[in-house]
Amino acid sequence: MLVSSFLIVLFSPLVFTAGLQSLYEIQVKNEFLASNTYLTFAHRLATRGVYQGFAKFFFDSAEEERDHGKKLIDFYNVRNRELLLYDIQIVDDIATMNDLTKMIDTAAKLEQQVYESLIDVRLMANNEKDYPTVHFIETQMLEEQTIALKYMSDLVERIKRNSNNSTILLQMMDQDLRKKQIKKP
Repeated sequence: MLVSSFLIVLFSPLVFTAGLQSLYEIQVKNEFLASNTYLTFAHRLATRGVYQGFAKFFFDSAEEERDHGKKLIDFYNVRNRELLLYDIQIVDDIATMNDLTKMIDTAAKLEQQVYESLIDVRLMANNEKDYPTVHFIETQMLEEQTIALKYMSDLVERIKRNSNNSTILLQMMDQDLRKKQIKKP
């Protein structure tokens, strides 16, 4: 009798706090929000036909963020935890954005938001002694997010440093992206 009770406790889904679940749901939402935003930017750039390299960059970034969101959901599915997924809406300013410099700046801010949200999940999981979640966030999410954040920050800084020639710089960067000379980590 004692052994069967022990096995039931051992293999039952872990009880987790509403706070950790809420932060995890926010993280999933942030990943899909970034994906939808990048998809919006990619579509806008592709239809205008001017920045095809950046359009592809944003299409690829949208897919990557979607994969991150799916990875988070899959992790919770394996642990028999449920998430509440709500509508993810793009605000009008983003939906109608036409300026590539603003798109890149917005993308950098989104990457920062996703990074900070990951840190919040990791800290809460550690406080709740949910070490599998800590391990998952550290090994599967944070390194990629740190690299993406650095990449986007570098793009923003490069544009700021060359603000007098930003149109020429953006065209050169777009050509490099078309030739795949600028590689995303």
